[in-house]
Amino acid sequence: MSNDPKSETAELIYIVAPYFPPSSLPPSQRIRLLVPHLREFGLEPVIFTVDQHYREENPDPWMLELVGQDYALVRVKCIDQDKSRKWGIGDIGLRMLPFLFFTLKREIKRKKPAMVLYPVPPWYVLLIAPLMKFITGVPYAIDYIDPWVFELKQKNFKARASQWIAKILEGRIVRSSALIFSVSQGILNDLVKRYPSVGSKTMVALPYGVELNDYASFAGGEERGRGFTLVRYIGAVSDASVRVVKAMLNAIKLLATHESLQVEFIGTSYAGKGLAQPRLRNIIDELQLNDTVTEFPDRVTYRKALELTMNADILLIFGDMTVYYAASKLMGLVASGKPFIAFVHRESFPAEFLRSLNYPFLVQYSDTPGETPEEKIGELRNRMAGLILNRQNFQPIDKHHPSFETHTAEGMTKIFADNIKKALTI
Repeated sequence: MSNDPKSETAELIYIVAPYFPPSSLPPSQRIRLLVPHLREFGLEPVIFTVDQHYREENPDPWMLELVGQDYALVRVKCIDQDKSRKWGIGDIGLRMLPFLFFTLKREIKRKKPAMVLYPVPPWYVLLIAPLMKFITGVPYAIDYIDPWVFELKQKNFKARASQWIAKILEGRIVRSSALIFSVSQGILNDLVKRYPSVGSKTMVALPYGVELNDYASFAGGEERGRGFTLVRYIGAVSDASVRVVKAMLNAIKLLATHESLQVEFIGTSYAGKGLAQPRLRNIIDELQLNDTVTEFPDRVTYRKALELTMNADILLIFGDMTVYYAASKLMGLVASGKPFIAFVHRESFPAEFLRSLNYPFLVQYSDTPGETPEEKIGELRNRMAGLILNRQNFQPIDKHHPSFETHTAEGMTKIFADNIKKALTI
């Protein structure tokens, strides 16, 4: 790693990334895609993170290879989760917050970066952002990977308290920021609705990109002669997506009466090691799909996810009932070249992107009558049947298409860097 990342030609940028390789969670992936390319576009990154010991997901050593060495790393202390969970606190942002404040303040005063970037979640790291700006004079940017304020599905005390804090503090925090990124335009639109004055700021919707080289080690291909079609979804299932998944499982039930299928949902829980619980068991039981559908709630490493992707016959991607769903795995599915079915909200970025490419295996829904997920079950079943029938002739999306090239890791980083440098000149 760089010993002294500051140079005469590049701006120093601090990135607060509690999740960073060897973590392979989505926030870690977001930063991992940026870091190898930032210097190319005139930014020198310094990452503030915690030791893997304080994270509860399985480490993926391969992520350290992928992120490279073109950055400096500052390790921040953190309250051990085994101690904090006795008090009901597992959030890594809260556990590192007091240590982050003093470490970040010291390093800002020592090297005076051009900007501090806060990718969230975890959202609680944002609590120090306005104060840090006030103390040091260094501006900050926010990258919303998920919204902080949202409609609760499970209204327990902890969730209510978290949303109460978010609603009180988010307005001040976003208004004090120099620049706001997000993975979808829907998140930015909601911010402007809540805080109209932020509409005058530079706000950039930038979905997840993909590093094409990630797939170079995986030959892929179907396992011939297994006698059934192996269908996989690899990723978490959020509360907001359960309704959509149920509709998809209903379509699978219809399809399974005529096709020999094995369907796997892998890594469905957001929970850490030893805490994962099945998300779909009740629906699978209700639909009597136990012979067809299997759920593995434990998250897998990124390398394992790519292996599972490349060895499946067909992949699934689905959204939820919000328009801001951005599908971190979408560009990865395109990069894999594997056949996939997309079942996503009509107004979401994945739907917009796939429509622009005339992707034939896209099924769109909304919350309006005639368009609900439940009313799309038949269409979904038919699209899946068509893909199974014709998968040997499946035509992957062209990776040289301009719409896709924008969403490579390099293309994504260029947009980040250009907007950061523009904000610094205002």
